[in-house]
Amino acid sequence: MILQILGVIFLLVVGIVAYFGWKIYRLAKAASNSDIAKAMSVLPQIDMELIPASAKDWKETEQLEYAESELKKTGARHIGYFCVYNGHATIRISMWNCKDLAVAVIYEAFSDLDEDAVTFIYEVSCQLRGGTLCLTSNPHAIYEQRPGNHLIVHKDANSIRDLIKALKTELPKSSTVIKIKDAKDYFQTCYEDIAEWGWREDQLRSDKTQQLLSSIGIDVTEELMEQLVEMGESYTVDVYVDRARRRLAEKGNMSADEWESVRDKLVFINERMNVDHLISAVYELEGELSDIQEQALEGFEINTKELSDPVSGFQMLLQSLNLKAKRIAKMDKPIKTEVYLPL
Repeated sequence: MILQILGVIFLLVVGIVAYFGWKIYRLAKAASNSDIAKAMSVLPQIDMELIPASAKDWKETEQLEYAESELKKTGARHIGYFCVYNGHATIRISMWNCKDLAVAVIYEAFSDLDEDAVTFIYEVSCQLRGGTLCLTSNPHAIYEQRPGNHLIVHKDANSIRDLIKALKTELPKSSTVIKIKDAKDYFQTCYEDIAEWGWREDQLRSDKTQQLLSSIGIDVTEELMEQLVEMGESYTVDVYVDRARRRLAEKGNMSADEWESVRDKLVFINERMNVDHLISAVYELEGELSDIQEQALEGFEINTKELSDPVSGFQMLLQSLNLKAKRIAKMDKPIKTEVYLPL
């Protein structure tokens, strides 16, 4: 039963679509009858959070211990236990770094509607120049749509060690394996790449996605599609904000106490933002505006149809509105980003 509910693939629950969409759709329909809610039940999850967890929470502890003993024999290093929730679905994760050359993940998944039906899955992934390769024991993961540079191969495997051994033979010819120093960041980045791709306008408007939405009873109107496209654009912005935040936390010259004191006050501006995003950032930075500032901001909204350079556009907004903020960081990768702290 659980395979009818969950499509668990490497780097989380991107694949709760297509083959697995029906059950999730019925759950969503019970909670909300809107087409947006139905669509979100079968499109990639956009609010994924890796919650720290413990091995004692697992149901199949003997199977977990066996898989982990196999990983230890290969010299793999344990990164941690995590949990992800998606509606009625619970996915537990044990993540390992295999000598900086691959990330191995053990999944335990179930629905709280039937907690006795537990799915146990192994997956191993490596980073290639310009993409990734994932080997999975889940036969249904290959039905999930993903960008062409994120390759996935199903393998019948009795243990996760079998997948590690098979990884080398599945590498594309002339491919270069890139070392993975931070397994958790790699995990999150791959998930974001795949989910963000699924929310792009060309994918939302693709025949496959439109057929999927129609198959669960959604009338795919242009109004609905525009709403989904807008959500996808905002998700892209959020993805790059989160990446910049992780990078700043890791590489910024702040102590742990300094970071904790400013992290929730920071405002991130990047080149994927549109006019509405910049306006939201102004309120996030300043809170309340004077009447004169409100009028100036309204004029900016009315007169600015497109932004050739959102980062420079935000700098101009700060000056025109006379807002006080300190730019504490600039980044060019993965996209142009600036980070401000209100004064």
